[in-house]
Amino acid sequence: MNDAIDRLLAKDARDTIPDERFTRRVMQALPAPGVRTRPWLKPALILGSAALGSALAVALSPGGSQLLEGFRDLMQFRLLTAGALTGLGASAALLVSAIIFAVSSD
Repeated sequence: MNDAIDRLLAKDARDTIPDERFTRRVMQALPAPGVRTRPWLKPALILGSAALGSALAVALSPGGSQLLEGFRDLMQFRLLTAGALTGLGASAALLVSAIIFAVSSD
């Protein structure tokens, strides 16, 4: 269904909008896309920032924080406490967000 609509819209645009090679001239006038010399830099900065932010959040959180208690539970392999599950969930959400930002295009 979308293909039929796309074809109708494209046909309508060709019939009503004179181009006179304008699009081709604009595309030729654009600068060539730059080659990224260090494609690893953006993902490394994003993942490093996420790790540093996590470390700072844990280091600067109050002493009685449930999140800190959860990470202590994880270090002692008590995986099913409320704090441990909270810590795992927060860490997983941060990791997924960092990976999405790292692999997304500019």
